Amino acid sequence: MDVFAFKMGHEVVQLPPYHCRYNPIEMIWAQAKRQVASKNTTFKIADVETLMHEAIDSVKKENWENCVRHTEKLQDEDYEKEKHREVILEPIILTIRPGDTSSDEDDII
Repeated sequence: MDVFAFKMGHEVVQLPPYHCRYNPIEMIWAQAKRQVASKNTTFKIADVETLMHEAIDSVKKENWENCVRHTEKLQDEDYEKEKHREVILEPIILTIRPGDTSSDEDDII
């Protein structure tokens, strides 16, 4: 699918896996679900389906723009935090093989 988009002059930018907070559609979906929940009085599946169609149809371009801006802001903030992580955190070294020991560890025994 990415190749087809590229041939049509588009670049597909993949979201990091398991980062729903970076995906604007998750915010739009939450907005639609809130709207359905606030108007659902019968709890009948046919009525819920009608409400969901209405909620999806009510999503405007401005809603998308706001959600995209918000997720871009979150990504930028997290990127800034990540840049400083190496400075803040000291490396952790784990010995996986029991025979690999340092001379400091030998002194402790």
